[in-house]
Formats: sequence, structure tokens, C-alpha cells
Amino acid sequence: MIQRLFIKNFAIINELSLPLKNGLTVITGETGAGKSIILKSLGITLGANGDKMDVRSGEGKAIVEVELTIDGQETIMRRLISKGGRIRSFIDDEPIAEQIYRDTVSTLADFHGQHEQQYIMNAATHIDFLDRFCDSDNLVQTIQATYLDLVQTMKELDLLIERQKGAENQKELLQFQIQEIQSIDPQIDEDINLGKEFKRLNHVEELVSTVQRLNQSLTENDHSIYRQLASAVNELNRLSKYDDTLNPYMESIQQASVTIQDASSDLIQHIDSLELDPSQLQEVEERLQAIESLKRKYGGSIELVQNYIQESKIELEELSGIDISISNLEEEKTHLINRYQKLADELNSVRDKYSTKIATEIEDEMVQLNMPGAKFEVRMDQKFEKSSAIIFDGNPVRYGSKGYDQVEFFLSANPGEVPKPITKIASGGEVSRIMLGIKSVLKKYDPVETLIFDEIDSGISGQAAEKVSEALEKLSTDKQVICITHLPQIASRADHHLYIDKTMKEDKTSVNARYLNHEEKLTAIAKLFSGDSVTKEGITSAQQFMDQARG
Repeated sequence: MIQRLFIKNFAIINELSLPLKNGLTVITGETGAGKSIILKSLGITLGANGDKMDVRSGEGKAIVEVELTIDGQETIMRRLISKGGRIRSFIDDEPIAEQIYRDTVSTLADFHGQHEQQYIMNAATHIDFLDRFCDSDNLVQTIQATYLDLVQTMKELDLLIERQKGAENQKELLQFQIQEIQSIDPQIDEDINLGKEFKRLNHVEELVSTVQRLNQSLTENDHSIYRQLASAVNELNRLSKYDDTLNPYMESIQQASVTIQDASSDLIQHIDSLELDPSQLQEVEERLQAIESLKRKYGGSIELVQNYIQESKIELEELSGIDISISNLEEEKTHLINRYQKLADELNSVRDKYSTKIATEIEDEMVQLNMPGAKFEVRMDQKFEKSSAIIFDGNPVRYGSKGYDQVEFFLSANPGEVPKPITKIASGGEVSRIMLGIKSVLKKYDPVETLIFDEIDSGISGQAAEKVSEALEKLSTDKQVICITHLPQIASRADHHLYIDKTMKEDKTSVNARYLNHEEKLTAIAKLFSGDSVTKEGITSAQQFMDQARG
């Protein structure tokens, strides 16, 4: 329920903080005092449109907000209207996108005004009202869950079938790529080692000729380094007879001579192993080219090539299992369709049974509201859809999260008139009284806790006014009901009487709102009989209405 309405710089209202109470609250006041402005500001906080003309003259923006209870939590819903006409919405001081804000407030209150959209005036909600009247919430939740499972299964199935179309070609490609990589089977760092081997084999002739030439210089020819060192050793050996300090130098030269001889011997052995084998060079070159080709195709390195083949094997396994997966999903789809069909048929039967009952109760309420001869119908229809797997009466029909039924309320307010969709009824006052009747029947099934009526008493008086006042009072036992009224019959039954007037100060208009005590309420109701002047007869009539309202 709404605990408080706050208005600032809206139309002729400077600033107003208004507590709102449970039960039936009526709003009265002088013509032009601002009663409709208060309801309009309340409507804007509940999702209605506002425009730049709503901003008080001379101000930059208007603020309207309500403090209410949502799921047991105190919440503030606020909207700001700029001088340029832009609207910004907030929930608990957090900026909220317009659509999210409207969705949030859509079921918090029901505004019945001549130009306002109403929750029950949206044909899409009629099926929800009927289901609540049928007390079929559990069945509806079950079919919703089944529908979501079915939609998800069909989506997965479509994706697999689409994938299956190219699966064979993809499988052939993967098998070829796997075989290509496996046939070469490159090892980590093999490309580096092969590169070195290729360079060596590609220069065998140069290596052999150079080593042979060096070997001649080292040990083989008459003036080789080895022979020159041997001669030096002999000379030093002869001289050491005279100077033994030369011995260390002689030994060093001898060691160098041995080292050169060993190196020469090793070089000869090495070049003996370097036999020029063109086939070996070709083999290394071809394998190196094959590995480089794999690297170019599958990632740029041997590590990535190996990763690619592993991923390809996994994908190939998945593709090979598509047929099994499709078969499993087909079975699941058939199961869910059968389950959905059973639930939808059951829900259709329940709706069909209760649609007559709810129509009868609403017609009875119309009689109580002095609308004898009014006819109310709950029409259920199904829409043909050729591709649908869900059947009704032997034909495929469109279906959704609430079954395959299309539900809409029809009404004829006067005898002899053909029932029409209630969404097409144009008269604001008539709509409000019709909605009052519907709300009275559906109140315990309606999630909306607050009902706001503007022009509920338009064009009625006498017995009809008394009936409307009784219906409002009865409705307010379960709901918070707020309404502007010009009828003493309604005002006398109010739990709370809110009086609106305006004052002028320094050429500025101020709107005032206050709750009346018993004596003030008596005077306000008397004014509804006689206008601004209060007469003795008006006071008497007001007292009679209040006494009658108290029973």
C-alpha cells in the first residue's frame, strides 16, 4: 500500500507531503482547488506520462514520489520532470530505466481515470485474472516451467540439426587434418634440430675439403705446424744441457705438439664420418618442409600443431555423437509436448468451467451497482497455427507459457447492446463503475493493493450512487481505495476524508490538503449538497448519510 505522496513544483502545487491511509479515502474540495492535480501526480509516480506543462511556472523541474511497501520493504518511487519535458525515474534514489520502472509499478496500484490505462483494461492481463479466480496458480506455474523446458529443448535441437547439416563435411575435413598431422607426427624442437642438421649436410663438401686442407697444415706437409713444433722441441732440448731453465718451455711446446696431433687425428675421424649422402640431405629437407607446412596451416609452432590435433579429435568425437544427441533431444521434445498438451488441456477445462461462474458473479455485481441487464462474458479462443505441435479440437494452435487459450473480457452495459471488449469502452465514468464491479468480484485474486478512482461518480445519483458507495466501502476492506467524489453517499462512508483547498499569497497559489475530523467532515459533506454555503438542511442531510453509513 502507499504510505505517502510527496509533490514539489508540480502544476500549481509548491510542495506537499501527504500521508495516505488504509481503507477508503475520499478527496473533496472546491472546484479548481487541485484535487485532480493530486491524482495526476500520483498517476505519474505509478507510470503515467508527464510533460513539461506539469512543471510549476518559474521552476526548473517537478518532483513526484510515493513511499510504499513492496514485499514487506519500504520503497520510494520517484520521478523528476524537467522543464524541457524529460522524465527521469528512481527507485530508492537509484536511477532506473523507464521500462523497468513502469514494469515495477505496473502491479502496485490500479488507476481508474478517464484518460488512464488500467491494469485490467489491458487484454493481456485477463487470462491472469481468470486463472486467479480459478485458483489454478500451481497448474499455471507447472505449465510455465514445462513450456520453458520445451522451448529450450527445441532450441538445442534446432542448433544440433543445423550443425548436423554440415557435420559430414566437417568430419571429413577433421579426419583429413588429423591424419595429415599424425602422418608427420612432429616432435617438440624437432624443427630446430632439423634446421641445424640441414645446414650441416648442405655444407659437407666444404667441411671435408677445409678440414683436409687444415690437416695438411697441422701435421701432414713438410712444413706443418706439428713438424715445426717438433723441431723447436729438439732445439730447446739441446740447449737445455746448458740452461735447464728452458725445460718448462720445452714441455709446453711438447704439450702443444701433442694437442695439435690429437686435434688433427680427431678431425680426420670426423670428416671420415661426413660421407656425402644426397638422399639423407633430401630426406632432412623434405621432413623440414613438411613440418613447416604443418606450422603454417595449424598455428605457427609445433606446440600449436599438437594442440590443434587434440582439439580436432574432441570435435570429431562430438560430431560423431550428434546423431545420438539429436535422438535423445527428439525423445525429450516428444515427452515435453505430451506433458504440455496434457497440462494445457487441463487448464483449458478449468478455465472453461470457471469462466461462466466469474461472468455470473460480475453480472450480479453490476445489478448491485444499479446496472440491471448488463452482460459480462469471458471469451476464450484459440489461434490456428499450422506448424504447431499442440492440438486443440483437432487443429494445431498457437501456444505459450500460459497454455493455448486466448482470454478476453466482453461487456454490454445496457440491455440489447452487443457485448464488446471492455478495452473498447470509451466513457471514463462508465468504465470506472464497470471496473468497480469487476474489482469487487476479483479483489482477492488481484495483486494490486491500491485502487485509485477519478470520476467514479460521473453521471450517477440516487440509488446508483448509494450502490457505488456500498461497493467502494466493501472493496476497501481488503484494498487501499482512494477516490475523488462529489457524492455525499460516497463521502459519508469514507474511513478518511481528505479536503483540498488553495490560497493566494503574494500572487502565488498554494494548494493545501488536510484530513478532516468528524465535525469538519460533516461540514464538507453538507457542502456537497448545497455548494460552498453550508445550510441547516445540508448539515441535517449530511448527518443522516453518516448515520446511515455507520448502520
